Amino acid sequence: MRWYIIRALLKKELQRHVANRGGIVLAVLMIVAAVLLSVFNPTTVDSGTAGGDLVGGIHHCYIETNMAGLNTTLEGRVPPALKAQILFRMRDPVSVNALVSDAPGTCCIRLNHKTVDGREHLEIAVWHPPGDSGAVAPYESWLFRTFRELYQDLAKANLERVGADSKQLTPLPPQSDDLWAVRHSFEALDQETTRLASNNPLAQLPVIEIKRAPIGASPLDFRSAIATAMVVFALYFCCCYLLPTLNCEERERGVLLAQALSPASPAELVIAKFLFYPVAGIVLAAILAGIYNPKVLNTLFFWLALLAMSSGFLGIGMTVSTLAKTQRSAFMGSMCYLMCVSLLLFICSTNGITSLPYLAIEFHGPKILHAAVTQAVEPKHWIHLLATFGLGATWMTVAGWLFRWRGWQ
Repeated sequence: MRWYIIRALLKKELQRHVANRGGIVLAVLMIVAAVLLSVFNPTTVDSGTAGGDLVGGIHHCYIETNMAGLNTTLEGRVPPALKAQILFRMRDPVSVNALVSDAPGTCCIRLNHKTVDGREHLEIAVWHPPGDSGAVAPYESWLFRTFRELYQDLAKANLERVGADSKQLTPLPPQSDDLWAVRHSFEALDQETTRLASNNPLAQLPVIEIKRAPIGASPLDFRSAIATAMVVFALYFCCCYLLPTLNCEERERGVLLAQALSPASPAELVIAKFLFYPVAGIVLAAILAGIYNPKVLNTLFFWLALLAMSSGFLGIGMTVSTLAKTQRSAFMGSMCYLMCVSLLLFICSTNGITSLPYLAIEFHGPKILHAAVTQAVEPKHWIHLLATFGLGATWMTVAGWLFRWRGWQ
């Protein structure tokens, strides 16, 4: 193994990328995207969870009323987590009966105050995107809870006005109880049944107790998921895209054959490629992860995860480059591999197939990288790390064997 030859081969790879700056431009764009993801974070709330306020497929909810005072009252009760998503506007009297039409990704809750037969009415109309009524649920929950609080205060005032005891009203449940409406529905049914049966014990209903508690898993952070995807793509781009396409380009132009006839041995040629592309991918991935969370650069698990993923992607990239004959076929091979693995993981996930995904490095890699980026490493992630190293070693062995027998053809 002669280091001066490997150094010359590494310099050759670097000069190729400097001459053809497409890969460098894409890497710079990914870094810029990571910076923007880190700087512009309008959904960070006091809880510290970034991206958690991207509710459903709706990014803005319009509250449309015909009363300016009602708008002011509701606006003062919007929680901080929804401040940026809930917008208030006055209803246009001309379009009272018109179909609500807003931009994609928005919804509208129209409040219409009117008087019928001398009694005040408040009509609440919820307009949601077609086929996605559940996306409005967070805004509906806040609005109905707010109106329940407002009506509780109004009921107390009305009772005191007529001389009744307002203290007999049932107090509202705490803000953290989001099942209050369901619980109240069961209680009202039980009270109505008891009243109609004249308190006969035989008509009593079983008591319903509803509880809700979080499971022992952290919620998926939108920003950390994007950061993890960018890190994975950086490794895939360098090892599974650049390496096969440029290696096949050398084969098409006869550069690979010229290198085979040079003093450089096959092992030195392979080692030079093994050193350049994984290192470039690891450096780019580390920059992207460091921009999102600088503390991750001080953790051993993160560097081991990058090493395991890059070794696996390198083996995949070398396998594609040895099987493909042209630069175009290498590109298509890389994309077809990515599509096939994505479809395989999706089908297994939707059909409950648990064993087959363990054979894909793309199943283990994102898990360990996400755990490293979010600094939430658990014992199970070390098992995924070992599996990634094992699959990486398998791909490297297959790639080395194929390159030995087909790499020069």
